[in-house]
Amino acid sequence: MNTTYLESITIRFPNDLEFANQLLSLLGMLGRSHDGLFEFTCSSLNYYPKLYLEFGSNTPDVWVDFVRSNKQITSIKVENSTGMEKQSPHIYGFVSEDEVARRLTSAGLKLVGLDHLGFNLPWFTSGVHPQISGLRTAFSSQCLYHLFPSGEAWDFILPGDRDEILARKVIDYTKVRRPKFELVSFEKASKPLVQIDVSTQTSYEKIAQLFPESLKDPQIGNVWVYLENRYTIDVCLVINPLSEHDWSDFFKGCRL
Repeated sequence: MNTTYLESITIRFPNDLEFANQLLSLLGMLGRSHDGLFEFTCSSLNYYPKLYLEFGSNTPDVWVDFVRSNKQITSIKVENSTGMEKQSPHIYGFVSEDEVARRLTSAGLKLVGLDHLGFNLPWFTSGVHPQISGLRTAFSSQCLYHLFPSGEAWDFILPGDRDEILARKVIDYTKVRRPKFELVSFEKASKPLVQIDVSTQTSYEKIAQLFPESLKDPQIGNVWVYLENRYTIDVCLVINPLSEHDWSDFFKGCRL
């Protein structure tokens, strides 16, 4: 019987002390730093995978490490592997982390909730990105890997306990399961990105007003704040109003 499960996912950034310190200051209420990692607080100590940020990679690129309980690692480079360049149809500007902190502070706000983080890989042909397709195959039985119910190529890994992951008990979708991890194949632009979906204690309208440069999605209530960075990818804080509702039940019946 297979007892291996996906233990952790780490987004590994190149060594940039200034960017790291400022980002972790913004995210400070959402986790803790230890052993060179920032670990996001999970809604249950028994849930896997644990999610981490790491700053200090010796390469100039951003990688995501999927680590199994037997310590085998699958690493994905966050890059445009299509050989094509495509400009985003959306207009947005970039904001420094210091400026994000200043605006939030001036409004009496902090980032106090985290629903999910993940990455978007550009892909311009049919189906999902081959790297993500490979992750589906590798981890469908080793984590709570779910396809998006409405059919978009927005995969989600929900945190769960080992018995749920290994199908030794039924998954209770009424439980709060944060943070989730999202894997997106997208065709709107060729620049890959890392997204961190966070909440603050105010309305969508107020968040949108605070960040006029951002990419706004009023239908969902998301404000995409693109952070200034030295990397070859975009790093986005997706800021939305704080809600007690957890949407894990949305994925019921969609485990891969």
